[in-house]
Amino acid sequence: MTTYIQVDLAEVRRVFDLLEKLHDLMHQPIRYRELREVEKFANENYPEISDLYYKIVWNWLPDSDKSEIENR
Repeated sequence: MTTYIQVDLAEVRRVFDLLEKLHDLMHQPIRYRELREVEKFANENYPEISDLYYKIVWNWLPDSDKSEIENR
């Protein structure tokens, strides 16, 4: 059975924008093999990654899924 949720479009765009940046980094192996490039990406994007992980996407999940994740 498929379950659907409603999410704020601005939040989806934030996730998409971050994935686009990650895709750009990972698309060319030479870029992610360079420690400076990975470090730059991490420094520039970690605050957004953290916010999306802990506040945005987490809150999209139904309570049952949150419980399942917490009990892994």
